[in-house]
Amino acid sequence: MDPTEQRAATPPDERSAEGRAVAPLVSGSLPVLGHMPAFMRDATALLERGYVEHGRSFRLNLAGVPGIVLLDPEHRGDIMTLPEETLSIAASYPFLRTMFGSDFYFMAPTPEYRRQRELYVPVFRAGALHGYLPMMEGHTQDLIRQLGDRGEVELVRLCAELNLRIIADTFFGEDLGHRLVGALDDFEDFSANVSFLLPPWLRPLRSRRSRKARRRLHVIVRDCLAQRRARPTAEPDFLQSLCRSRYADGTAVPDSSTVHQALGLVWAARETTAGQLAWSLADLLTHPQYQAALLAEQREHVPAGQPLTMEAMHALTRLDHLMYESERLHPLAILIARKAMRHLRIGPCRIARGTMVLTSPYLTHRLPEEWPDPQAFRPERFERDPRAARNLLGFGSGIHRCLGQGYARLETKVFLTLLLRRYHMELLDTPTPVRGLSPRGLAAPCRIRYRLRDPG
Repeated sequence: MDPTEQRAATPPDERSAEGRAVAPLVSGSLPVLGHMPAFMRDATALLERGYVEHGRSFRLNLAGVPGIVLLDPEHRGDIMTLPEETLSIAASYPFLRTMFGSDFYFMAPTPEYRRQRELYVPVFRAGALHGYLPMMEGHTQDLIRQLGDRGEVELVRLCAELNLRIIADTFFGEDLGHRLVGALDDFEDFSANVSFLLPPWLRPLRSRRSRKARRRLHVIVRDCLAQRRARPTAEPDFLQSLCRSRYADGTAVPDSSTVHQALGLVWAARETTAGQLAWSLADLLTHPQYQAALLAEQREHVPAGQPLTMEAMHALTRLDHLMYESERLHPLAILIARKAMRHLRIGPCRIARGTMVLTSPYLTHRLPEEWPDPQAFRPERFERDPRAARNLLGFGSGIHRCLGQGYARLETKVFLTLLLRRYHMELLDTPTPVRGLSPRGLAAPCRIRYRLRDPG
């Protein structure tokens, strides 16, 4: 069902016995299980049905757990900015506790979350990105040499491998990054139990595989920390900073937390950036009419045979617009969730403690009131209104906005710039998203055929 279809008139707010405003319930709720079967089978279809039936706010019954979906911009802002003690991210994603422990970053109360966040801020400052650019370019050029002049390649695996190489070197250094490069399958297994709402014990095989991978990854990270402490580098990187890191109050970060923080950074960067790399190239190849303008922009701002510069990357605005449009149509997170830890009110709705409070990048990026002709791939919409990119939720918003947004976009720009300059490419498979509620990346296989681009 298409959320841009003519929707039914929204009925007046229902009222509970206590006189509290409640959002209307989406149709199709089953006894006991509610909407959970439909939610697990195809969450986007259920969300679209809710929007068509009731507009920008509606309720779900998730096997006895009440849920409310809020799409209005001001309501989205409340969801993103209210503190953990009111709307909890930790209570919404139980798999994070299994993967990283109860005191890790997103799982921690707001003061501890802010304290840990300060450890990551230097990694993603503009000055750090300048230093990462040559590494991103070097690894992408290595990939091009491996690809040769022509052939076929599976895009999802290609992006995952390239992304992990870049992450490993930028965060762990060229001397130790190689330890992570061979662990791609471990990261895949580590992520196997990522599931919204379902506790890990309901997925025992995936949970067991994830725990085994976590143990292997912990060994790698601990070894890297030990080696870096023994042999510090002249130019400190994230790993070295983490080895001697202290919180703002001077307290040393314990090793148990340090391992989770290092692993968490790599895991988060891998999940988001690899997905954006694959979707951006797939969307470009699905809409080849934009390639001529992108190549012309390259010729103007990126001299052939010269190293890439941040100034040149900033000048590639048409490429920015294409990436924004890809992110709009294919956000990796289709839902952003918080659990109400106390009774509260958002807009006209009173929300009971224990309710799952949701907003959906998938739906908000397709609201016709905010995005005219929302199903069409139109990068030029960001040329007409450059500020529209601020309304994208692919990297979250508010206190939990992803610090690595600039990193992910820079890596994607380098990848697209160098491959587009080198190759004529075409898709051999229709791009489709992965099923389920884990990060909604591009599903494999998605093969491309490539050959050297004709001179001139």
